[in-house]
This record gives sequence, structure tokens and C-alpha cells, in this order.
Amino acid sequence: MSVRATERLIGDLVAVTALPGSPHMVVKAINEETKLITTAWFSDCKCSQEGVFPASALDRVEPKKAAPAAGKAAKGKKTAVKR
Repeated sequence: MSVRATERLIGDLVAVTALPGSPHMVVKAINEETKLITTAWFSDCKCSQEGVFPASALDRVEPKKAAPAAGKAAKGKKTAVKR
């Protein structure tokens, strides 16, 4: 599903829908009249890149939720120790 070219999209992560290995790109600017979105990303050589894409070519990337910390104790019943 493509994104909508609105100002609320600035700062969000997007990817090119039709490109399987598309990098995650940050939305920098939007032209609502032409529905073109300016994005920035880092290439494999660690160089910054910029590109302009039509809104219909992009999908929003949902951030992955962090796994719970391994050091936390599991919740459960506490057992009393008799002395």
C-alpha cells in the first residue's frame, strides 16, 4: 500500500515497494501538488544518498519492536520459605 504525500510523513521510514532490496529511507520533504517525496538513505559504501520518488512507489516501514530484556525475572507466584 503506497503512502500519502502529506507533511505528517516527514521523518518516517519508507522503502520502494517494487524493489526487493530497497534500503530504508527517511522522508525529508514532500511536494503535495506533484505527490513527489524526497528521501535520504545511506548506501552500502556508507555514503549518503538522496532521491525523489512518487508517493505511489513507496511504503511505510514499520519499526520492529524490541525484545524484552533477558535480565528481567519472570513474574509468577512468590513462595514463602518456612524456617
